[in-house]
Amino acid sequence: MVTGGADGSIITWDLEQEYHDDDNIRASTTVLEEDKPDHGVSSIRFNPHNSSLFSATSYSSTLSLFSLTPSNPICLQTYPLDSHLYTHSTSPASVSTALIAVAGSSPHIRLIDPRTSSTSQTLFGHVTSVFSVSWSPIYSSILASGGKDGSVRVWDIRYGATCLGSLDVNMLPRAANRAAGKAHDGGVNGLLWTSDGRRIVSAGMDGKIRVWNAENGKNTNVVFPPVIKNKFQSEFPMVITESDDAVGGEMLWTGNEEELLAFDLENGKMLKRVRIPKTEVRDGLGRIMGLVQRQRNGELYTSHALRDGKKLLGRREGVARWKSKRLWKGDEVEVEQTEKQRKLQDIFEKATRGPVTFS
Repeated sequence: MVTGGADGSIITWDLEQEYHDDDNIRASTTVLEEDKPDHGVSSIRFNPHNSSLFSATSYSSTLSLFSLTPSNPICLQTYPLDSHLYTHSTSPASVSTALIAVAGSSPHIRLIDPRTSSTSQTLFGHVTSVFSVSWSPIYSSILASGGKDGSVRVWDIRYGATCLGSLDVNMLPRAANRAAGKAHDGGVNGLLWTSDGRRIVSAGMDGKIRVWNAENGKNTNVVFPPVIKNKFQSEFPMVITESDDAVGGEMLWTGNEEELLAFDLENGKMLKRVRIPKTEVRDGLGRIMGLVQRQRNGELYTSHALRDGKKLLGRREGVARWKSKRLWKGDEVEVEQTEKQRKLQDIFEKATRGPVTFS
């Protein structure tokens, strides 16, 4: 596993190492000083075709490609771009045609071709910064992107740089601009496809999570309880896991400041709420910044915003391992709803139950 810090540091973690008493894992190697970005790392992605390669974007307006080695990761290539970069996503296409979509403070999305070390295509459509991008896991030419203005746009790069349409929660008339739909009342800093490519999950800085039908662009009207805390424009951590406890067999995990929340993706019901004991978020420190699942054993890993990147509640590192069994047993915060919370959820459900169309 690889993580990036606000100081530009990039650290690798050996997930095969033995458990420690505090359930945290220890850093293995770091990117050398001369290879690390000048400013904070905003996103890191492993290459879907080669697990020894990964890429990172930074607020210093660079996309860097790295190779894992037994000693330290080596920087293979750096692409300077013209805006502060917030996130990126690598296409699931074959190695020879895979592109990296890069988004940031510019309203334009750059598609980088690692083979030619240049921008192969630029997508025009957003009018503000782009906070999130995510490729379809099934159709390698389909890309979804989320903007600061609350829009979610869908692109098919086979047809040039034109937006196919936008996800619309306000039921705009079909005569309206196809790119004028609005998915959230705040910036969209989280986008995730289901593994079958049939649904898109979006998270907005309005505190809402929505699930969309990727085939027709309609809101599926899944109602999540009004408990989401999402006020920072950095990537909102989300991951979908398989679960027998969920009606549709899929569970959505999200970071929620210092907590992990688990929802049934089919109906939005909150199934679990866990946290590291005695955690507290102050001035943004301590909150969960990253969330990934290890497919082999179902473990979840969280990275946290820490002042020095090394200590988490007196522990030695800022990355925590959540054992799959312990997520359902042991020391945890159970889901409890007060009468006030139930009333708020009822109001929320009534206000969001209308049909939604693809503009």
